[in-house]
Amino acid sequence: MPVETTDSRPQFRLSPLDRLRGNRLFWTAVLLAVATALSAVKPVVLPDGGAVTCFSLLFLWLITFFYGPRYGFCAGLVFGLLKLGVTYLTGEYVNYHPGALLLEYPLACGAMAMGGLLLNRRNVQWEEDGVARDSFGLRAGYVLGVFCLGACYIASANLFYPPDRVGFWANFLFSVSYDMSYLLIEALFTVLLLCIPAVLDAIYYLKFVATTPKTDPTRRSF
Repeated sequence: MPVETTDSRPQFRLSPLDRLRGNRLFWTAVLLAVATALSAVKPVVLPDGGAVTCFSLLFLWLITFFYGPRYGFCAGLVFGLLKLGVTYLTGEYVNYHPGALLLEYPLACGAMAMGGLLLNRRNVQWEEDGVARDSFGLRAGYVLGVFCLGACYIASANLFYPPDRVGFWANFLFSVSYDMSYLLIEALFTVLLLCIPAVLDAIYYLKFVATTPKTDPTRRSF
């Protein structure tokens, strides 16, 4: 007669919060929501468009930092459309030329993901407490992303706006100085923020949570 046996090992169950660990869609939505909300906080607004925001580009960049440039580019396209809505609602100047709309919002924000090309360099990565750290990629990738975004703004200014100066080079240099002025101000404060150890620890831990699913600790591999 067969004998019934019961497994006395504790049963592992994921709680609702555990299921959010490593959930790419959830954490992307959270970062996009924060970036969109912060894009409406503008300490400095320029008269012809453009503003210094409260670290909104940092949260957009974190999507690329967590999940790579391809995924970051797609998230940037979405953020660009959300940012267009925020720009309109906050009364900031919008150029409604189709080319300008495309270049300044989805493509420009998607270009932030180009900073992902500086990630995953083995000689600058290390682990601490099981969390991968890449300070060079985090800071340098963000700065490269900002320059790529600025390049889209400058291209749009020269293609779809009336010239502010006489002559191509004079107008080009003016657009460079205008668009990069507010972008570099925000980038400077962001890089300083990324030099604070507590901020870095929070970002690395958030990356670990956002990219590492919860697993059954009772499972063993042989």
